[in-house]
Amino acid sequence: MPVFNNTVYRAGFVATDDGKPSASFGLDDVSTSSITVTGTVNKVGDTVQATGIFPAETTSTTKTLYATQYDSQSMIQFTDSPTSPTTRFVLSNTALAARQRVTFDDNNTPTDYMPVCFTTGTRLRVMRDGAAAEVAVEDLRVGDRAVTASGALRPVVWIGHRTLAGKGAALPHDQQPIHLRAGAFGPGLPARDLRLSPGHPVLVGADADGAGGHLVPIMCLINGTSIAREPVSSVTYWHVELDAHDILLAEGLPAESYLDWGDRPFFAQGSDHALHNPDFVVPGLAARCRPVAVDGPVVEAERARLSAVFAGALGADCAWDEAERFTWIAA
Repeated sequence: MPVFNNTVYRAGFVATDDGKPSASFGLDDVSTSSITVTGTVNKVGDTVQATGIFPAETTSTTKTLYATQYDSQSMIQFTDSPTSPTTRFVLSNTALAARQRVTFDDNNTPTDYMPVCFTTGTRLRVMRDGAAAEVAVEDLRVGDRAVTASGALRPVVWIGHRTLAGKGAALPHDQQPIHLRAGAFGPGLPARDLRLSPGHPVLVGADADGAGGHLVPIMCLINGTSIAREPVSSVTYWHVELDAHDILLAEGLPAESYLDWGDRPFFAQGSDHALHNPDFVVPGLAARCRPVAVDGPVVEAERARLSAVFAGALGADCAWDEAERFTWIAA
């Protein structure tokens, strides 16, 4: 269920259009200032409260928005009335534009979702007994000092986990972990095979000191070779929260720490709280330490770089040793 915990959508991330709920349409107007949304959606017709200056309006108001059956992994659609809708509202995790055409899933429930976390066995870099150590996420302790991408030390303040089980069958597509081969991002990045939830952002484009760059959900970088979805029947996802949002080192690869936007109850094992959130990278969270990119030049450049890394590694693996080659020919 989508959870909106005073979620702030920056200018350009909310749009409106005249009409009834629909799977595809062109946008009329886009917001020019931030809009805050609060509420939980379990089913069609559930309500959220949204406050701000809405598209094509000039004063701040609070509106009750009604969930429709239309959403996707990056957008969700609401309407202004459960019985006689005249306006549809789009909340997005990427910037929108007037006259842009948007398309949604038509599965009759607004419950596409994307857990964002590490899997069991992932080693994170922390300081223990005065030295850096690679510690499995399930063995971390509150109070451990995590080593961040910039080299700073931050205390671990919360650790949560949740096991998803497919009851003998493969997990639903959007719950399956993404498998990163060792070296997928370059030598030692990651140092070992790594598995992340589809929406877990990794840091790309940072400088040698770990500064700058963008957070990109790993699902946006799937290439089917070095980064691929892995069908499994069960997986345990973990979240690690620091005293402030930062970049952890997971098997040496920079990946974001937990940022609370209302989904914490999902990661209390045994809880009956369900997490279904199409906004897998929630827009406008001021506490996020780096900007997020889910498409566009940043993502395309990184995809091209990853392809080159894979091609280089494949070429090295397939290279002939000249001495051995001539020995084989002579034989």
